[in-house]
Amino acid sequence: MLLITANPLKAWISEFLLNRELFKGPHGKPLYSYQVSEEEYRSLLELLKQQLRRETNSVHAKHLGACFCLFVSEQYRRNYNSSWSWSGAEAELGISLTPQQHAELTRDGLAFWKRPIRCRDSGRDWLGSLFTEGGLPWPLVQSESHGFGRAVRRGIKHFHRTEDNRRTTADLMADFEEGLPAVFRNLETRRLLAGIVDQLMYLVECYPLKNQRDPASYLDQQTPGWTDAFPIPLDESNARTLLNDWLRDAGQKRQEHKERLEKARSFTCEHFLHGTLPQWSIRTDLILPSEATFAIDLTTLGSTRLELAYYEGDRLLARGAAVYGQLTAEGIKVRFVNPQVTVERRMLDEPVSMRLLDNGRTIHYQFFDGSALDYRETPLVFESRSEHWQLVATSSCSVASGLARLRIPQGFFITSEGATPDTLAQDADNGRWVEIHSDLSLKKEADHYQIEVSQAGSDDCKPTLTGVFALYESSPSIVFLGWPRLELPKDYPHSRDELLEFVNGELLDRQRNNSYGIVRYALRNRSGKTLLQRRFGVLPREFSLSLFPGLGQQPARLLPQGINLLDLQVVSNSLAVEQSEHALHLLHQGENPPTTFILEAGQRLPPIQLHLPYPFQGARLLDQYGNPSRVRELTLAELIGYRIVLTSGLPQGQTFHMEMALICTEQPHPKRVFSIRVGSTPVMLNLFSFLSDMQNMLGAVDEQDAYIALSLETEQPLLKLDIRRYGGQVQWEGRHAFYIGNTSNSAMMDGVQAEAMLLSDPKRMPLRLTEKTSERVGTGGFDIPQTMQSLGPWLIYPGEQSKVRFRPSLYITQNNSIDSEAEVYSLHRAAELFHPLYNPHVIEQQITAMATDFNHSGWQYLADLKQQYRHLPLSSFETWKALSRNQAALSFAVFRLEIDESFCARIRDELAIIWETIPLPLWVQAYQLFHSSIRLTGLPEVLVNNLVSNRAYVLRSIVSGFDYLGDYLSTGNRSSLTSLPPEHVLPIWYQDLRRLHESNRNWPTLLGSELSRWVDKQQLSPQVKALSLVDFTDAVAYLPIFMAFVTAGKARVTDLPATPAYLKFAIRLVSDFDRQGWFVPAHALMVSYLLASQDEV
Repeated sequence: MLLITANPLKAWISEFLLNRELFKGPHGKPLYSYQVSEEEYRSLLELLKQQLRRETNSVHAKHLGACFCLFVSEQYRRNYNSSWSWSGAEAELGISLTPQQHAELTRDGLAFWKRPIRCRDSGRDWLGSLFTEGGLPWPLVQSESHGFGRAVRRGIKHFHRTEDNRRTTADLMADFEEGLPAVFRNLETRRLLAGIVDQLMYLVECYPLKNQRDPASYLDQQTPGWTDAFPIPLDESNARTLLNDWLRDAGQKRQEHKERLEKARSFTCEHFLHGTLPQWSIRTDLILPSEATFAIDLTTLGSTRLELAYYEGDRLLARGAAVYGQLTAEGIKVRFVNPQVTVERRMLDEPVSMRLLDNGRTIHYQFFDGSALDYRETPLVFESRSEHWQLVATSSCSVASGLARLRIPQGFFITSEGATPDTLAQDADNGRWVEIHSDLSLKKEADHYQIEVSQAGSDDCKPTLTGVFALYESSPSIVFLGWPRLELPKDYPHSRDELLEFVNGELLDRQRNNSYGIVRYALRNRSGKTLLQRRFGVLPREFSLSLFPGLGQQPARLLPQGINLLDLQVVSNSLAVEQSEHALHLLHQGENPPTTFILEAGQRLPPIQLHLPYPFQGARLLDQYGNPSRVRELTLAELIGYRIVLTSGLPQGQTFHMEMALICTEQPHPKRVFSIRVGSTPVMLNLFSFLSDMQNMLGAVDEQDAYIALSLETEQPLLKLDIRRYGGQVQWEGRHAFYIGNTSNSAMMDGVQAEAMLLSDPKRMPLRLTEKTSERVGTGGFDIPQTMQSLGPWLIYPGEQSKVRFRPSLYITQNNSIDSEAEVYSLHRAAELFHPLYNPHVIEQQITAMATDFNHSGWQYLADLKQQYRHLPLSSFETWKALSRNQAALSFAVFRLEIDESFCARIRDELAIIWETIPLPLWVQAYQLFHSSIRLTGLPEVLVNNLVSNRAYVLRSIVSGFDYLGDYLSTGNRSSLTSLPPEHVLPIWYQDLRRLHESNRNWPTLLGSELSRWVDKQQLSPQVKALSLVDFTDAVAYLPIFMAFVTAGKARVTDLPATPAYLKFAIRLVSDFDRQGWFVPAHALMVSYLLASQDEV
């Protein structure tokens, strides 16, 4: 008689899957997605208590492992004891298992559930794999002392930062993980938290939860199963309470952001109060459109690639990402990568402007309306919105809430309709800070402000003043050419007839006004309430200036035009001025002429001060303070603030030639030449606007000590300047001591802050190295601490606040040169074993493995590096350099690390990556691996869809013609590609290119002959081969065709006869000439055509 042994483990699992209608077995998603009930958890515990004490039956091993894995992951989720060990699960089971048993049970169990075993730094991580399967530990999520709940709330609060696909939600959550226990700061936790936030925001978007007392119960009725994707046990009563709180919070934030978007206007701003009174500061959010067209003289453009900068008055606040313009009949159309930019304010009464720069020259100013806060003269009214005090107005206003916070300057008479305002503080400028619960009236001479609280609709829409800006550095910073127009927003509560305009206290008569100078403008209604105040300057509409340097005995001249009866006055201690009928003659007194002087201009109003460069013939380098500089060496970080003034000595103007040459071991040295036409007005070049060009040139070679030699000349040399990555380098004094020496003469430098990072553990806090002192004064020298001498290797680098940006240096312990034969499972271990001489390829080997492994721990290593060391150049790390050399891994990294457009630009600039060199089939491979892997993570469908949408958005910015690929990326099916005969389209586009750039005499010609010969050898139609009609357009015309062959996998970039560094440099330069208008569409057309055509093409 055959005896069949009953298998209670198999029976339990079968019933468990049957209850979930999983008739074909496990679905391969994380174990938390099965949403084990409390009753199931208790019965599983009792079953395992019995079975684990019995002698193991190999027939039952698979189901025993499956039950064990499910229990451990669920015990972690429900009852985690804050100990990263088996102790919690084993305590409930009343048993202690050996490491071998842990491994066998986990291996068999995860195989049954179709789930991967995670690998960490030292190999397979059995415990970590099961904890990851459990989702988030409920005891920590509900605890206020841990950061999980706080991170979710912050994710909800800042969810709008992911709009327009700017960032993924998981990338956003990385900003809020500092409050989590260290062991949870990883990619899996980020994804789980992002899943919660995405799911919450999706639910409040799709269902009317605003007025529901119990949103969770309402969702139970409307969409059963809505809780399945949450990685926390929702059968807990307090879990439902927390979820309801999150849903209400999400609903509130969605409503607030919706209202904010309805009121937002392009090139306006919002101000937020920070600090603890009486110390206070303002952060300003600048609102930009997704794209805008600017009326710019296209004949002055050298390239359609423009640098973006934000200024406060005449002082640089922040650099923006480079933008690529598209030439149109109306001007140049620009797409902004980030439609919201946050800046820390320093001079509140100065306006903030965005400036577009072309090859160092400012070609357009755009002021942000309302960015200048005249806090010394007008009140500041704040309302609490989204947990921040937001500035509502600097004039009469109404606020929706019953509480407002005000800063009131000296000299105002205060009348309150209710209780006396609560005084909070008095600041250093004698501003009085109060909080009010009832309406308040403020008076000072003719100015009258009425602040009303608890009003149903707050009046966020303000009138604006629009006009033509004068592009001078001036005081005040905003100067209009001609009087600006008053524009009222739609549905403004006051008609134009009810409004009165005042200039410096007097009623403005626009019909008869011919006054010019500094204006304090006020808009009031007929009852005297102040509705708007602005401070600006006005000059005649036809006003312009020309400046000519002195020649021989002739003094410098200033020729003003369109000045009518304007009073002009030169203010300078070192200039004598003689006035003739049409000019002011400037005679400098003393040995050297000044760098700048002030021209005061006004008529019946206080004069405007224009800060003008003194016309010094030739080229002059100015430092960040506007003083002449004799430095001949700068670092990339020091470029901000340095400018070169070019002045022509010829009446007909003059062309200056600026060259940037990469000085490196590779020959020939890549060079970039700019031709700058200078007419009757000196041209100011901002050196920082060349930063990304210089980074790209330096990134083209793997030499940290390569540098840029910048020179300026006309018919004779004028200026030479060396620009380096670093201003210092580590000089060793034996094995355990060093100092930071100058790059040119090794002289010891002071003002150094040095830190050290353990390369095998980027999560670990860096060591702050202590500078040696002599009589309490820093010597510039450092000792290697004992900690660094046992572990390794370490990267010694400049701290974020270090005055000296020295070259990061590797400190390798003696052990690192010995253990090169060890087996390596992770990038962490590879970084530990890396040695430039004895083990140079160990990192590359792990990068290769990562290209096809979604769960490789190396992705966590790179994520930590990206998050913790973002202030260091990417080229400082061998891991980033190795990634940039492996196209398969790099393309997958864009997906796996959820890299945004800005970081893609960093990779392009700092590692000299040409994204078009990655063949499209590799993008297909990366997309399909990411898509299949992310669907197995058990994340909510909405998060998966958002991720796919976001990756498509980023690829659109780096893969030309993404929109024309159809579903090729997801399927690899070439039949979905758009295929247009290039011989019918390209000649038409080429003629458009010639027409739009007909005035440009500086077409880049690098690689022109090489590209022309290469195209001539291909199987292309005669019309395409003869596309370029003149030699100087060869490079621009043929580059997108060649690069299309590379992107389609039918050519290699090295097919052109040039060194790798020169190729990277030349391709970037030529493609930037008109990237959006020519290179991108021509490249996209050819890629799609080549992939859709037969293989023999």
